[in-house]
Amino acid sequence: MAWWHKIFKKRTTEKSPNQADRLNHLVAQALHHHRFLGEVLLQIPRKLTSTEEGTAGLAWDGDQLILRLNPARLAEMRDDDAELLLEHEALHVVWQHPARYANYPYPDLAKVATDVAVNQYLPATPQNTATLAQLERVLRRRLPPKQDSHDYLVILQKLTPPEQERLQAAGIKLTGDQTGKQSAPGKKQPGTDTHAGWGRTANVAGSRQSVRLTKLRQLVKQAWAQTPQRDRGLLPGSVRQAVEAAPVKAATPLWQTILRQQLGNIAAGKRASSARFNRRQPLRMDLPGQVSRLVPDIYIFIDNSGSVPTKELASALDAVDQMARHYQLQATVYTFDAKVHPAGQRLRAGTHLKRERNGGGGTSFQSIFDFLRAQHVSKRAVVVVITDGWGEQTLRDHHYRNVDWLLTTKRDQLSVAAPVNRVFELRTGGR
Repeated sequence: MAWWHKIFKKRTTEKSPNQADRLNHLVAQALHHHRFLGEVLLQIPRKLTSTEEGTAGLAWDGDQLILRLNPARLAEMRDDDAELLLEHEALHVVWQHPARYANYPYPDLAKVATDVAVNQYLPATPQNTATLAQLERVLRRRLPPKQDSHDYLVILQKLTPPEQERLQAAGIKLTGDQTGKQSAPGKKQPGTDTHAGWGRTANVAGSRQSVRLTKLRQLVKQAWAQTPQRDRGLLPGSVRQAVEAAPVKAATPLWQTILRQQLGNIAAGKRASSARFNRRQPLRMDLPGQVSRLVPDIYIFIDNSGSVPTKELASALDAVDQMARHYQLQATVYTFDAKVHPAGQRLRAGTHLKRERNGGGGTSFQSIFDFLRAQHVSKRAVVVVITDGWGEQTLRDHHYRNVDWLLTTKRDQLSVAAPVNRVFELRTGGR
């Protein structure tokens, strides 16, 4: 019996006699055509199961990554297409996508970004997976080739309102549940890989995330060690860089992702106005025209206790400033303790905020909402509170619900009981 048959029998569970043997053959073909990717596939336990949503998908079983395959869907594929799909999954592992995007709140965007990234290193495209050319056609502009998935995700997060509409028309959701489950835009077709298993365990803690990343690095390192030198030289430079433990770009912090989505939804769109001619039929005085919706400003309140490190604060404010500029909004920063200090500063690139304390009293979150009401700030305004979380337990929010709390401590340290708004950790982006 060939050596690889012995390994396959150990690695494949829930055997379906025909498809299990065929799967062994497909991995052997991957070893022959793309040795390194075949070695990666050898390191991953495989499970044939009729409950798999697509034809193939990587999924977490605790901290063990497995490759799940639907035998009925696999049977409908030609060998070359099936081998291509397996190599597609192997590249997701090389770039650690199942761990990096396990809790990403918008799985459709992550699926597009990661598929576009890996498909550029394959000789053809697996069925029903996104390509760079397809994304360029939808957005109607050129995009940089051979970029990391993080870079493509940043592009998707910064789409203009018309581009967002075209992406949604193509079946890609710009919102999703917060558990990391995939929100599939349409009926699954044979040959489609699914990313649903990446977030099968919701809200993975930071320590567990590190364990998963470490295991994936070890898996890829082992596959690399088994790859002969002559086959290594055939790999693209970016693949070799990933294998040789090059730094992995972290996914965008969750609070930035949510805030960007929030601002995009507010800033987008038009409203009917009888004060404007209808551009399509200017002679029809009975038809209203359209004007841009008025968009509110961003109000940022920084806890005056001084618990926010200067570097972290500057990084957070720079991120908000970039978002505000993209959506043509204005952001103003206030400090607060027992009260809000009304001398706010406009947030601009390179702004140096005054860090001296004003008053030094206790922390009152209620003062923020009272200030907003006293200033007649729109209920649609975006409010960001940067704090260590230690204040009162109850609040009267005066119906200001569009609030993001960025905590310098852990999320559960916010003293307000059952807040109706969004709470994030500034350091990790955890929600």
